Amino acid sequence: MRRVPAAVRSHGHLSIAGTVGRRADGTIPDDIEEQTEIAIGLIAEILRLEGFDLSALVDVTSYHVDIHRHLPGFSKIKAHLINPLYPTWSLIGVSGLVNPGLLVEIRATAAYPDAA
Repeated sequence: MRRVPAAVRSHGHLSIAGTVGRRADGTIPDDIEEQTEIAIGLIAEILRLEGFDLSALVDVTSYHVDIHRHLPGFSKIKAHLINPLYPTWSLIGVSGLVNPGLLVEIRATAAYPDAA
């Protein structure tokens, strides 16, 4: 299977591919809070490797299985880890993700400071 890059630089932005809440050992937590924390943590690690933190995010889209059931837990973790006023964020309900058990996938875009 062809590997897809986790992030790509282009025109002053860093586009981060869809990130899911899978543990390092490959297992998938049952709860939305842990999945959300892992996914945002992976995004933070990608940003750290570029010299950024989560404040560099300018646009985020998250895809949610059973969005109405899981939104409270997702929102709690998101508010704890990311500034609630920034970045722009679209939430989309979906019928499923690539692996059974995954409840959320997050893709993000960050801006390089000189791109403003």
